[in-house]
Amino acid sequence: MGEDEELKELAREIVFMYKAVWDEVECQLSGLSADKRERIFSLISPFINNMFAMAMNEGAMEDFAKTQDKSKKKRR
Repeated sequence: MGEDEELKELAREIVFMYKAVWDEVECQLSGLSADKRERIFSLISPFINNMFAMAMNEGAMEDFAKTQDKSKKKRR
């Protein structure tokens, strides 16, 4: 998979997550006004960002560890 395809897939996953959270806020809090639902969603959305950032950092750390292992093997 090319870099562009990976970015597109990541973007799709992020949009899907936001949509799923928004749908849940709408469903579970349907009795509240639209303004209050939007405020609640705006409180939740930073956590979605953090979740994806942590996942990306974890992947980067795994890649870094693999690169370090390879370079150690080459030095021997």
